[in-house]
Amino acid sequence: MDSLELHSFQPSGCVKANLHNVHETLLLPLWCRAKAAELSSDKFNDFQAIQMVHRIDYNFSRFHAKIRKFFIVMLAARAKEQDGIIRRFLLEHPHATIVNIGAGLDTTFYRVNNGTVQWYDLDVSDVIDLRKTLLRQDPQIHYIARSMFEPDFLEEIAPPEDGILFLISGVLMYFKEPDIRLFLKRIADRFPGCEIAFDTLTPFGVSIANRIIRKSGISNARIQWGISSVNNIKKWDSRFLVKERKPVCYSVFPYRRFGFLSCALILLNRLFHVYTLNWIQYNAEGTPL
Repeated sequence: MDSLELHSFQPSGCVKANLHNVHETLLLPLWCRAKAAELSSDKFNDFQAIQMVHRIDYNFSRFHAKIRKFFIVMLAARAKEQDGIIRRFLLEHPHATIVNIGAGLDTTFYRVNNGTVQWYDLDVSDVIDLRKTLLRQDPQIHYIARSMFEPDFLEEIAPPEDGILFLISGVLMYFKEPDIRLFLKRIADRFPGCEIAFDTLTPFGVSIANRIIRKSGISNARIQWGISSVNNIKKWDSRFLVKERKPVCYSVFPYRRFGFLSCALILLNRLFHVYTLNWIQYNAEGTPL
C-alpha cells in the first residue's frame, strides 16, 4: 500500500460542515493539503489546512484508509503551483483583482497576499459561511455567496484597477461542457482581457479521479468534463490565448518520502499531461465563435 503512513485525523472539531454532493468534495483537497503539510512541511506549507481539519466535525479518517499518497501530493502541488501563477500575475499587476471561483476552503489568499490585491471568494452560501467561521477575515477579501452559474454574480465584482485573474481550481471538471462554455464566455464578455487559471483532466484522468472520489465515500459527486488539451478550447472562442500549460507537479521533485508509486505517477503525468494547470487570457480584440 502506498497510502500515507502518518496518523489519521480524527473528528475532534466543533465546527459542523453540513455539505452534500459536489460541495462535500471540497473537504478532500483540504485534507490532502493538510496531510501534505505534515508529510513535507518544507515543500507544502499550508498549516491553516491542518488547523481547519482539526476544527471541523467530520470523519476525515475514512480518507486516510482510501486515498493514496500520490493523490495527496498531486492536490497539494496543484495549490502550490497555482500560487506561483498568482504571484507572477501580481508582480505585473500589484493592484489586481483575483476572483476565486468555487473557493471552498482554499487558503491561497493568505499565502499570496501582497497587501494591495483585491480578492473575491465565490461559493454557495453554506460554504461562504463555513469560510467565515474557519478563516481569518481581511478587508481585502470580498465574499460572493452565489452559484458560479448565476450570471449576475459578475456585477458584484468592482471594475478592476490593474487587471483581473479568475482562479478556478478543481471546479470546472464537475460540470458539462456546454455549461463551461457559457460560463467562460460570460467572463470574457464582462471583463475583456481577463486572465483565467484553471486545471483540466484528460478523459482518462476523469475515470481515475471518479474512482478516487467513489473510494473516498463521497456520494453523488462525479466529474463530467475532460479534455485532451486546453488548446482545444480555442475552437470555442477565438479570443482565447494560451499563456501557459504545464502538468501538475511540474515543480515538485519526486522525493523518496512520497513513495515509489507516487514518484512514478508524477513522472508519468509530466510525460503524458493527464492532469494539467492552464493559464489563459482572453484577447479583447478577438471574435467569439
